[in-house]
Amino acid sequence: NIEWHQIFLRGIGGNWLVCLAVWLGTSARELHSKVIGIYLPIWLFIAVGYEHSIANMFTVQMGMMLGADLSVGKYILRTLIPVTLGNIVGGGFFVGFTYWYLYLAKKVDTDSKIDFESPVGKGYQIVKQHEKIQQAQQS
Repeated sequence: NIEWHQIFLRGIGGNWLVCLAVWLGTSARELHSKVIGIYLPIWLFIAVGYEHSIANMFTVQMGMMLGADLSVGKYILRTLIPVTLGNIVGGGFFVGFTYWYLYLAKKVDTDSKIDFESPVGKGYQIVKQHEKIQQAQQS
């Protein structure tokens, strides 16, 4: 008997934490860091009572088999659709888009770095100019 928007928001939070657990687990280096990175978001997901469409595919069907007053159509319309849409927003935007934006490779303006005052930089420029001259002479 939960409203559609509440289920949707629970779906956002649920997949946000699940995707965060996957991200932290794959980005950690040591085993204990991986375990903590996976355990804490999943623990919070369960403790708060968020919704996840895949987890609901087991729990709701098990409840229906044990006699819960819920039809398949009502389950799909009132639970599966809002939770799945919330999961898409939570995982795709709050984790996927956020980390994509944070780790996006920025374009470096190489023209502004030509006037570098380091002897190494000037030597590099001389070698590059020499290579260009050789290529021009060969063609």
